[in-house]
Amino acid sequence: MKQLLFIVLLFSLSSCGTFKKNVNISTLSESKDLIISLQRGACYGTCPIYKIEIYSDGSGIYTGTRFVEHIGLTIFNLSETELNLILSTAKEIGFSNMKNEYSEPISDLPTTFIQIKEKRIIDYIGAPKTLKNLENLIDKLSQKAIKE
Repeated sequence: MKQLLFIVLLFSLSSCGTFKKNVNISTLSESKDLIISLQRGACYGTCPIYKIEIYSDGSGIYTGTRFVEHIGLTIFNLSETELNLILSTAKEIGFSNMKNEYSEPISDLPTTFIQIKEKRIIDYIGAPKTLKNLENLIDKLSQKAIKE
């Protein structure tokens, strides 16, 4: 019985964090510039909670917290084409000229924090569709890279 309990405990501890590749997280983030960040926050329900950080060389860190398929840290890489697609889309929609915050007095919605280079936007509600599409593009490309 003790052996079975030990095996179950060992299995549950080993599945708590996920690393796609054997990379030191601190050296990944120290040596490169963070150029894209997307973070989805909590709500009172089962809204996905996670953060995506993408660096100048296309490397990225996904941190899944709750209500997502991948819990823990996952390292991924975007191609130069994918990275440029995100940056060119941001430029096309005038990301750097958008308001810093989109919000209304409504409760229980998840907040999205998006940053491209130095510009950071808080998206609670009322953001333009073009901003939502950019957020979804970052999600789509990152999730595709995580699954590879």
